[in-house]
Amino acid sequence: MNSHSLNPSELAGRRDEILSHFVRIDKEFDRRRGENRLLVKREDIQWESASRVHPTQQEGHLLARIISPELGFNIHTFRVFKRQIGGGGIDGAFHTHGDAVKYYLEGKGKEIIDDQEVEVSPGDLAFIPANIWHGTENTGDEPMVFIAFHQIPGTHLPVPASWQYHADDLSEHESIDSRLVTMEKEDPAAMDSATLYSWRQHLLHELGVLDDEFNQRRKAKNYLVPRNEVPWESPADNQTTTLIAPELGFDIHTLQLSVRVVPPGHSDETLHSHGEAVHYYLSGQGHQIVGDESIAVEAGDLVFVPAGTAHSIRNSTGDPMRFLIAEQLPGTYLQRPVISQD
Repeated sequence: MNSHSLNPSELAGRRDEILSHFVRIDKEFDRRRGENRLLVKREDIQWESASRVHPTQQEGHLLARIISPELGFNIHTFRVFKRQIGGGGIDGAFHTHGDAVKYYLEGKGKEIIDDQEVEVSPGDLAFIPANIWHGTENTGDEPMVFIAFHQIPGTHLPVPASWQYHADDLSEHESIDSRLVTMEKEDPAAMDSATLYSWRQHLLHELGVLDDEFNQRRKAKNYLVPRNEVPWESPADNQTTTLIAPELGFDIHTLQLSVRVVPPGHSDETLHSHGEAVHYYLSGQGHQIVGDESIAVEAGDLVFVPAGTAHSIRNSTGDPMRFLIAEQLPGTYLQRPVISQD
């Protein structure tokens, strides 16, 4: 069907028709989310032909879906999969989608991102921006394998619509830093509605100023973090290093990626929570605490941490634990489907 030839009524009707079928699929996705899976062991990762789920024609393309709603994970922001591209110069079909970050495990190749070509090899990380045509080419003789943290198809980029007051309107008011000191002593539950709303607006103003700076830094349009720039050794008091995030010049909106190195014998003293996250364990072994569960993990395993769930890590061995953390970008919201019950 040529959508350009449709009149407005036909175009809206066609979209409604497609959405009606999409809703049926999303309803089943949501039912499967109810399995609330958290762990994928390395040995349970299964390969299938990429053509089973994608219209790719190339031979030698394999896909391993790992963490995704249809597999029983209550995740809404991004999914995780592995991809293998056969050797001998085989390339991937050009396509577009949402934000994605790839970590390369085997082989060598290049990412063709719009008009840029980025050489990649094991240990590198590459960012693929949303809505940019791109493809992956295996430039070696051996299979090329990567793991991808990929915005769930069908979701939207959470582009900030910043709220800001004009500077002249704020000149005679208490500074934001002074307000933050005052806020530490205030109980939001004791505020009247006007005060509560006013506090929120002042915080939104400051977030808008920061969002403007984030957007300026996104314009650097960085794509690659080479392996030699990843800190595989870190001090005990600064275990986590952010690798791909807006403030580092990546035009990313849905997730960020970090690496954590947990020293031997370390256990987190407190639990913490944030948006959705997936931990991919690269070396060592230990226990990932997620809510009330203590999950034994080792290299090659993955654990999903649901949004708002308290969690921590424990390394009781004599070797460091290293893992990648793909995490919902702070300040964004879960995009839950609105499913019609008609």
